[in-house]
Amino acid sequence: MKDLKLIIPIIIILFILQCQKGDSDSITYNGRVEADIISLSAQVGGTLDMVNIEEGDVVKKDQLLMKINTDKIQLQLKSQQAQVLELQANLAANTAQIKQVDSQLKLAQQTLDKTKKLVSEGAATEQQQDELESKVDVLLAQKEALLTNKKMLQAKEQQLNAAIEITQITLNDARIISPINGIVLNRFLDKKELVAPGRILLELADLSSMRITIYVSTEELSRVKIGDKVKIRVDGVNTMLEGAVYWNASESEFTPKTILTEETRTTLVYAVKISVPNPDRVLKIGMPVDVIY
Repeated sequence: MKDLKLIIPIIIILFILQCQKGDSDSITYNGRVEADIISLSAQVGGTLDMVNIEEGDVVKKDQLLMKINTDKIQLQLKSQQAQVLELQANLAANTAQIKQVDSQLKLAQQTLDKTKKLVSEGAATEQQQDELESKVDVLLAQKEALLTNKKMLQAKEQQLNAAIEITQITLNDARIISPINGIVLNRFLDKKELVAPGRILLELADLSSMRITIYVSTEELSRVKIGDKVKIRVDGVNTMLEGAVYWNASESEFTPKTILTEETRTTLVYAVKISVPNPDRVLKIGMPVDVIY
């Protein structure tokens, strides 16, 4: 019984020492919260007809956010469609002409064949044969010209159809659609403002999952493994967040000047990126945090 009383305190002391050792093994790194920011730019020029969002709005993928006026583009499309209709009418007329020439050519060829037989029998003159041969040659030339014209009309129709497709793409480009589920970070233009092609209209980001980058020294790199769980401490937040390592650099670099460490700036470090779920949007872009590894 006395031995048991002696053993219990020893076990408690060992447990406390082990816990203290575990705490002493953890390392705290400075990190900064990041997210992938998507900039949406104008693909066409014009005036903003519609603005459906404000900064801070939650948007869904494929949601219409802005629209640029397309009146001129619509008129261009109508003109192109009218040209296609005209070409199709010309092609129909061309086809009818080819059919007519084919009919005339068939009759002329049959008459020529009969005349050749009559010439051989002495019932027709060679002049009649020559005239029919000339007629057949003229009809063949007419058919060839009509076929050439048909190819030109068909090529023109293809060009116009391609131009119509481009115009329709331009119409679609005038609609600014959200590519992700996210939040509007910045909106740079208002309704009725003039937009130039390439102008950035707004910035979006998906804040449901954030990224934190820390820098680990060469000596500490061996302890970092993909999938490792880490704790995230945020100023003003009582509970710890949890993240997971999903990438580490294969090449060293000098410590970035924005990272504050006790080592000199010439120390070589490796970047380590951590993914952190952010369903409650506690984490904000640019927020400094402590990562406890």
